Amino acid sequence: MKKFNAKLLLFGEYGLMFGAEALAVPFPHFTGELAFASQKKVAEVKQSQRDLEHFVTFFEQEGLNEQMNFPIGLDEIRRDLKRGLHFDSDIPLQYGVGSSGALCAALYQHYGSNQLDLKELKEKSWLLSSLKHDFSVMESFFHGKSSGFDPLVSYVNRPVLLVGDEIRLPSPEIQTPGYSVVLLNTQEKSPTAPLVSWFVKNMEAQEFKAKFDELFLPSNSQAIHAFLNGDTTRLFQALKSISAFQRENLQPMIPEAFKSVFQELTSRDIPIKLLGSGGGGYLLAFVPDGVTLPAKLKSLKVF
Repeated sequence: MKKFNAKLLLFGEYGLMFGAEALAVPFPHFTGELAFASQKKVAEVKQSQRDLEHFVTFFEQEGLNEQMNFPIGLDEIRRDLKRGLHFDSDIPLQYGVGSSGALCAALYQHYGSNQLDLKELKEKSWLLSSLKHDFSVMESFFHGKSSGFDPLVSYVNRPVLLVGDEIRLPSPEIQTPGYSVVLLNTQEKSPTAPLVSWFVKNMEAQEFKAKFDELFLPSNSQAIHAFLNGDTTRLFQALKSISAFQRENLQPMIPEAFKSVFQELTSRDIPIKLLGSGGGGYLLAFVPDGVTLPAKLKSLKVF
C-alpha cells in the first residue's frame, strides 16, 4: 500500500486554531503505511489494531461519517482488521511530526468514498477545504480538537500554506539561503490534547490573547512569507520574536531540560521554536551557516 510521510508544522503552531497563517511541509525521513500482518507477526501489531478498532468504534458511536464530505468505509476497515490490517510506521508517537495525521491520510486514501489526485485538487481549490474538514473530523479521535492540517499535508505530500480560510500549495522546492533548519530531539514524548486545552483556556484571558495577537501573529506571518521568499534577514528577525514570545508565554510547552537551551541558543544567534504543540518531541532550530550547535544536542537536519 502507499506510504505517507510525516509532516513538520514549521510555522503557525496554536495560532492556526485562531485564524493565524500556518505552513507545514512533508517530512519523508519518517513514513507510515497500512499493511496486513502475517499470522506469525500478528502479536507485534496488536496495539495498532486496537487503536484502529477504537477509531472505528468512536466513528460509529459519534456518528462522524455524517459530518464527512466523503465518508470512509468503516465496515471495510473492520473486515480488513480481521485479516491483520495495521499501520506499519516508524513515525515517532507524541513527537509532533504527524503520526496520527499520516494514519488518517492512509485511511482516507484506502477507505474514503472519493479518491482525489493532486491535479484535481489544484484545479478545484474547494476540494482542499473539503479534505481539511474531513481530516479534522477524523483526527478528533486522537486530539479531541484538530484543524485537519496534519493529515492534509501527508495526503497531498507537498508544502501546504493556510491563509485565513484559503489553502494554498506553494512550490515544493524550498530554499534556505545561508542557514539550515534542524530538529532538536528532546527525547520526551508529549500528548497534544492537554497542551491544546491549556492554550485554549489561556486565550480566554484578555491579557494573554492581547500578547498573542500583538506579538506572535505578526511575527508568525512575517516568518512564513520570508521563509517562502528566501528573505533570510526578515526571517531571522521574525524567528527571534517568536522564540522570545514562546520562551516568556508558553512555558508549559517547553520541556524543562530545554528551557536553558532556548536561552543558550538565543545567545548564539540560533533562533529556536516549538514544532507543533511542543511539550516534548522535536524543537526547531534555524542555524546560520558557519555556526555550530552545542555537541550535547541530538539533532536531525531538515533543510
